[in-house]
Amino acid sequence: MRLLILQALKATSLEKSVFLRRERDAWATYENERAVREAAEGELAKECEISAELRQKCSALATEAQETRDKVAPLEERVGVLTRESEVQKAAAERYKGEVARLEALLAERDLALN
Repeated sequence: MRLLILQALKATSLEKSVFLRRERDAWATYENERAVREAAEGELAKECEISAELRQKCSALATEAQETRDKVAPLEERVGVLTRESEVQKAAAERYKGEVARLEALLAERDLALN
């Protein structure tokens, strides 16, 4: 009977040892997974911060681009006006050159006629 009790105690002790090893392994796995999760959360927080900074910079650049477009629009319009005025002046200059050439020819004829 004693032998049976000893065997039962050994079996129970072995079961407890196995249970405790499994429990220890489960807790170690939990701690490892928690450490990995916390590291991943830290990296994610950094990435979110970087993403927020990039969104803010992008928004600032978009605002700056719009302000620049707003400044450039009147300048582009003024360049267009000046270009059209220049073309009109060139056409007038060509007409005046033609008129000058015609008048010079007329003067040359009259000068010949007087001589």
